[in-house]
Amino acid sequence: MSPHDTSPEALSPISSASTIRGITVGLYLRISEDKGMRSRAAPWREIGEEVSAQREELEGLAAELGWTVAEVYDDNDTSATDPFTVRDGFERMLVDLQTEMLRGILFYHSDRLARQEYDAARVNRLYQMNPTLVGLSLSGSVDLSTQEGRAMFTMQATMAGIEAANAGRRVARKRKRLAERGIMGGTPRPFGWADDRLSLHPEEAAHLASAIRAVPGGKKVGTVRREWFTLGHKKRQTRKGKERHGERDMPFEHSTVEAILANPRNCGYMTHLPQSERRNRKTRPWMPDHVVYRDGEPVRGPWEPIVTPEEWAACVRTIAERKKERRDGLAEPHDTSEKYLLAGVARCGRCMFPLTANWYSKASPSFERYGYRYACLSSLGGCGGVSRVGPLVEALVETEFLDEVRRSLDEPVVASLVVESVHVERLTAIEKEMDAINERRKAERIPLSLALDLIEELESERLRLSDERRALQASKVKRRTEYPTLLRQWQDYTIAEKKQHLKRSIRAAVVHPQGRGRQPFKPELIEIVWQ
Repeated sequence: MSPHDTSPEALSPISSASTIRGITVGLYLRISEDKGMRSRAAPWREIGEEVSAQREELEGLAAELGWTVAEVYDDNDTSATDPFTVRDGFERMLVDLQTEMLRGILFYHSDRLARQEYDAARVNRLYQMNPTLVGLSLSGSVDLSTQEGRAMFTMQATMAGIEAANAGRRVARKRKRLAERGIMGGTPRPFGWADDRLSLHPEEAAHLASAIRAVPGGKKVGTVRREWFTLGHKKRQTRKGKERHGERDMPFEHSTVEAILANPRNCGYMTHLPQSERRNRKTRPWMPDHVVYRDGEPVRGPWEPIVTPEEWAACVRTIAERKKERRDGLAEPHDTSEKYLLAGVARCGRCMFPLTANWYSKASPSFERYGYRYACLSSLGGCGGVSRVGPLVEALVETEFLDEVRRSLDEPVVASLVVESVHVERLTAIEKEMDAINERRKAERIPLSLALDLIEELESERLRLSDERRALQASKVKRRTEYPTLLRQWQDYTIAEKKQHLKRSIRAAVVHPQGRGRQPFKPELIEIVWQ
């Protein structure tokens, strides 16, 4: 039987569950890509057309079975294959089934409900724990209230996931072949180009070219970012982004400006990076590494370039050198890291991805009260499962850090004295061992070459221990002199100064999930990992 068999036998679930009448159920609706949202070439399509058809058929099935529909879980235009995507309707449905707010669910087909073994297992676990729940598919003959039905559900969901993965690989190969031929893909309008993506935007292109040429001469990316915002260049938001932030003007992030400046498209080069690889990265991909080559030369696209390859290469090299200096600690962090105390310090307790400072929407009550939060953003590669009020997390971490500083001043330095005494003992022993080796060499009891090997080994150890001892002594002096000043002047420090002191002592501030819905701030869910 085909997984999408629409014969009368497949569309008429026959099971013990179908004989139960008068119960309350929910409907689960999902389609991966709503063509009405994505395609301008098909204006006859309506947004939500396909999930509306699913709902109509499922409501008919519920009426036929004598069941009452109490809730509809709509995950329109949401992928079930991408592990980074959180389906809000699916998660809410699982909670309602677990709390027995519903007696069961109806869904169109297994691959609408799940396409990953993990999600299928979560559904099966709920039905195994509560045998009174009902769950029927309109197509595919799945009955979740039976062991056989759950096995069928897992198999269909798994096969659908495999089919989607294979399709993704085929699409990636096709897109790479097109890129090697210089054929442009269907991407959103890049910054600097007009809506046709071939001709230059009269204002954006001029400002982008000026910035690319100025960066090698010393102009900072943060300066370019501020200038662009002043000139009116704002972040183009997705539909979901507009819902999250309202209509508020959003400036480009620092990393976005870096990516725009380093885009190989600026000098006409084609690039290719599969979507699966893009989503699996923990950081934004560095697109200069993904230029497409043919016969040893970069492939040119059909659009009008903004700068020459030489001008683009000089800009990319300058940005890459600055990024390396920041990673190696040879340069100050860029501007955006100084606006939020825990940027680069706060991490998600679920996936350990760095949390991003993210402003609440104007419609949210938290906007006026707190302004921003720290969130694990799935759009940047995180799991999307953790979000916490920014000022409250920062206040907690600051308090813990300052308390630790006070404790270090009050407590005796027993551990430091023990380590230092061990160093002294070993340094003394090394001197005695070197004297003994020299005595044995003079007495011709060991050859000169062996004596040299032993002496050099001991000298290396002595040098290492001496460095460690000096570092330990310096840290004690620093604690006696710097910490009291830090406690007195902490409130007068800038964010950059505070952050520098914090990162010397704190490796990460891990923010653990606290459940769905509005809840009071729970300090116990913030875990500080000390250096």
